[in-house]
Amino acid sequence: MFKELTTEEIEVRVWALIVLTLAGILLLSVIAILGAVIFVEQDMNAIAPIDEAFLAIMKDIMLLCIGAIGGIVGRKGAYSAINAMKDKE
Repeated sequence: MFKELTTEEIEVRVWALIVLTLAGILLLSVIAILGAVIFVEQDMNAIAPIDEAFLAIMKDIMLLCIGAIGGIVGRKGAYSAINAMKDKE
């Protein structure tokens, strides 16, 4: 009934779970920032200091997630390209 997975299949599933988790964090961060900026009444002249700190933290989280997703996808893409070149030879 259950197929035994190879090491490569397990690795692909683990990386997919990590990428999806980081993408979910990124999506929730964007929604939180938009909600905080759009639906909370702000002073027209300047942003509140606590909101500025919140946005800075959220920006750091988003940059971390984007970098991690890019690194993971790039790593897997490089290995796939190398394996494809080996198969042609």
